[in-house]
Amino acid sequence: MKEIIFLIGFLLAMFTSFAEAQPYLYFTNQFTDTLYGEEHLFEKIQRFNLTANLVEDFPPQQFASDEIFVTTDPSCIYLAIGSIVNNFVSYLLYDSRDTSNYFVLQEDMGGLDELLYSSQRNNLYLFANDYGIISVLDLSIKEIISTHSIDNIAYNNSLLYPPHSSFFSSDSNKIYFFSRDTLSEPYQISTYSLILNDIIQKQDLSDFGYEGTDGYDLTFGRNGKGIISSYPDHNNAVKDFYFRIYDFDNDSGSPFIYHDGLSEAYFSGDGEFLIVMDTEIDDSLRYSHTGDIEIFYTPNAELLKTLTLPSGGMVYTFDNYPNNIYYVIDIEESTRQIYTLKMDSIFNVLDLTSLNPSSAVVNSSPFTLTVYGQGFDTLSTVYFNDTEKTTTLISDSVLTAEISTSDISVVGNYPVWVTDQWGTSDTLIFTVVPQPPVLTSISPAIALRVFSVGTPPSAITATATGDFFTDSSVVYFNGSVKTTNFVSETELTFQLSGSEVSTIGNYPVWVSNYGSNSDTLTFSVVDNLPQTLTPTLQCVRNMGDDSYWAYFGYNNNNSVTVYVPVGSKNKFAPTPIDRGQPKLFLPGNHTNVLIVVFNGKNLTWTLDQTSVTANKLSTPCP
Repeated sequence: MKEIIFLIGFLLAMFTSFAEAQPYLYFTNQFTDTLYGEEHLFEKIQRFNLTANLVEDFPPQQFASDEIFVTTDPSCIYLAIGSIVNNFVSYLLYDSRDTSNYFVLQEDMGGLDELLYSSQRNNLYLFANDYGIISVLDLSIKEIISTHSIDNIAYNNSLLYPPHSSFFSSDSNKIYFFSRDTLSEPYQISTYSLILNDIIQKQDLSDFGYEGTDGYDLTFGRNGKGIISSYPDHNNAVKDFYFRIYDFDNDSGSPFIYHDGLSEAYFSGDGEFLIVMDTEIDDSLRYSHTGDIEIFYTPNAELLKTLTLPSGGMVYTFDNYPNNIYYVIDIEESTRQIYTLKMDSIFNVLDLTSLNPSSAVVNSSPFTLTVYGQGFDTLSTVYFNDTEKTTTLISDSVLTAEISTSDISVVGNYPVWVTDQWGTSDTLIFTVVPQPPVLTSISPAIALRVFSVGTPPSAITATATGDFFTDSSVVYFNGSVKTTNFVSETELTFQLSGSEVSTIGNYPVWVSNYGSNSDTLTFSVVDNLPQTLTPTLQCVRNMGDDSYWAYFGYNNNNSVTVYVPVGSKNKFAPTPIDRGQPKLFLPGNHTNVLIVVFNGKNLTWTLDQTSVTANKLSTPCP
């Protein structure tokens, strides 16, 4: 079946479109250990390595704690690993590029909500206490150089990691973040100057949202752009959601995108595509994605694609991989499911143009099939005769697939297509052909042209010798199919008409098995043989009553069998000219191939350009 197959329990995709390795998915996991003779439940930070498809303890030198958690910046360069001891939260800050580079944050940060890393300033900006505090950490001296209480009450999307409720402007001189001064105040977008280390502006989100809705938030942004969500009160039975991407740097917004029902929104790249994911709240008040996804083209709010994935996934997205959104289910478990929405290719139309090779001999050795087309990525999989094959991405237009001997064990035509998570290509045909026949010789290979003397034969029976012949093998002579008789796997016979040996020339001969052809040999029609062909007389036997038997042979100095029809170059005198003499002459010297009864008077056999005469005085037979 040509169906979309989601692989469960391991990574679905690794991309080659980036020079770096894939990002890591960080999470907290629990384990038990024995302490003072008793089992205790501990937690540790782990990460899933998308490149190597394995789980790693990270950092490797971490110490177990009863409760431990991790916060990373949107590029996962810096990690703040927190633990609670005696109701006091302490953090170790790690550089993921060098795990020996870590230090303790020197003061109680409370609950750390979000990190932003500025490579331009070599600073980390730390949001804590429900976004009520923003601190500036100078990484060069590993000290917090500024802390501001911003009297903010906000939150982030619990289904998204790492958080994106705060984000840099496109010039990295400002931070925009979701804010609310008090519970009674409207939600706002605050602008924090990295030059002044202070808030320089606050604006109500209602100014940018859909007019007339009950609430607004902004929990996803990047490079000066954020998603404004406009939504009804939770008690409102009508669940009309409106999303738009707003460019705060340039004070411009996209058209509103409507969605019916609880949902969260994300965008890829620079905001070209908006991804809306349905959400739900179950009886235990657990909030989660349902797996239903809609992808819109932001500039005109056009719905481009809908997807259905399993429910309960977390969304991972990283600023250094802006075109990828990872939908992850049960990251802590060995049965984890990871789906990669790669916007570089999710809209590609898979199209096949050719296969190389496009055919193979039945039961031949394993080989690599190259598939040419367009729209390929690392999610692309080649199917050969309904079977998924091990596939390697060479480029967006070239895939290779490994084909085994068992795949081509039967002659026939096999469909080849490509699938990925998002669709299926057209189909090309791969042909498995029989073992090509081997043609080693034809007999005769040379014919002397028919002359008017004598009656040309109505047909000549020729023999093809070789290997791998079948009862379906056909001999071709000068491009025309000849009536062919299967004798054995090593021998065929075929018929040539007299007219086909009446014109001087060299004519190709080959054997075909279901269109699989042998090498080509040459059948030549000549007036003069390359080497001599001479008749020989061995002896004459006197049978009494004026009756004699003449024993004739021939010597063919040509390396192949020669055909000489009865006529001016193969005749007896006196008449009749045809006394049963051979027309096919094998290479070499052959004796006693013909016995002619005559009256003892001169009997001459002319063969090619030489004659031999028998009479009663010829050498008697012993």
